[in-house]
Amino acid sequence: MKKFLALVLALVMVLGLVACGEKAPAVEELKGVTEDTILVGNTAGTTGALATIGGPFNIGIEAAFAAYNAEGGFNGKSVKLQHYDDGGVATQSVTLTEQLIHEDEVFAIVGNFASNCVAANLPIIKEANVPMVYAAAGNNELLNEAAEGADRGIFPVQPLNFTEGRMLILRAFAPLANGGLGGTKVGVLTNTVEASQTILKGIEAEAADLPAAQKDAITYQNVTSTDFSAAINALKNAGCDVVVMGVIGADFTSALTAMANANYYVPVLTSYNNANAGILNDAATTILAEQYTDVLTNIPIYAQAWLDITSTEYLYTNPDSALLKGYEALGLAQPGAGMPGFKEEYWVVAEKIFNYCTEQGMDNAFAMSYDSYALAGYIAGDLFCQGLKELQAQGKELTRANYVDVLESKEYQVAMADTISFANGMRSGVQSFALTMFYDAFTINGGAYHSASSATVHGLTSIDDYRALIKG
Repeated sequence: MKKFLALVLALVMVLGLVACGEKAPAVEELKGVTEDTILVGNTAGTTGALATIGGPFNIGIEAAFAAYNAEGGFNGKSVKLQHYDDGGVATQSVTLTEQLIHEDEVFAIVGNFASNCVAANLPIIKEANVPMVYAAAGNNELLNEAAEGADRGIFPVQPLNFTEGRMLILRAFAPLANGGLGGTKVGVLTNTVEASQTILKGIEAEAADLPAAQKDAITYQNVTSTDFSAAINALKNAGCDVVVMGVIGADFTSALTAMANANYYVPVLTSYNNANAGILNDAATTILAEQYTDVLTNIPIYAQAWLDITSTEYLYTNPDSALLKGYEALGLAQPGAGMPGFKEEYWVVAEKIFNYCTEQGMDNAFAMSYDSYALAGYIAGDLFCQGLKELQAQGKELTRANYVDVLESKEYQVAMADTISFANGMRSGVQSFALTMFYDAFTINGGAYHSASSATVHGLTSIDDYRALIKG
């Protein structure tokens, strides 16, 4: 008995020494999870200048959560979104993000919103080791190709401007048959706006690895004013047969106008940030009657897209679909004949958004079903839920650390887009882009204005695919 007690005492002393010399790892405090709820949060501008983006974006997130919860959630726990309106103001977003993390104690941030707010919020989110899934921004601060420590919890999905810059220069040189523009001498037009500069850095990084023939065939023009005329003429005089426009919004339309004024008619390739044809339909832009006609008639304008929802083969014919009946009521689909033009995957998402809005009594359910920002929000919410599904499938405990691990453990399908992998710390957003082309749809006010639209002309293609084509 004495020997036994001595042995026990010795073990206690040894364990005590170990405990004193080597501090045991802290047990993660589980936050945002109750018996029946997983609380996540975001701040987004649902009033103010960003309201037309932030409102639909959050509707898409809620629709994804509603669909997941209806399937039983995570072992019976439903996902709930706590949202605060920051009006698109970074200082307000910081205050509200701190409230989400330290007062509401959310499990994760889902849908960090707007580039200025994302940049301000990232240090706070990382310091608190709160997972962040999806940023509605392309900030370079989100880019990490070997994330470690707190950076592992940041999961960008939407294309980052740097990543897209890589794709833009590859696509400019890629063969026409493969969805490229087949350029032999490529002009790159950028300006001093942060997003444009980040795109430029991506272009330069990829160009550094191009074969000498392509590397030497790039002419750069970085504009420091709002006048693009001199830069456009420089690209024209250099003989560039493709122009990559890394300028965004009104700068993009101004640059197009400068091309028309210079009688410079070569294909233009631009960012997904300019992919919405509405950017050309705003009467407040500098493109008016004859210039608009000139631009759309003589300049082939292409934009990248990271979502590809079009299909020339699939016909949606669900007879019980209230959404399809809405298309029929508008005369966009013949009763009983179905609705062409969109992929089956798009309809799955559109129906979920439409049903959620209808159940909430919203009068904009039809418009939200195809709103690009609502679709983006759905992707944010859906990917977060995919992580929960995988965590449950692997039978792991619901903790932030386990959630981060499981998002790195496999490729995930991004709704209406390609797959994404976060393995080995890769945090660069999706790597595949489709190609859309603008066209003149119809005239307004007797021809005083034209209305532009766009259509997909080549499906999703990855950066690696084009690297293989160009570099061999």
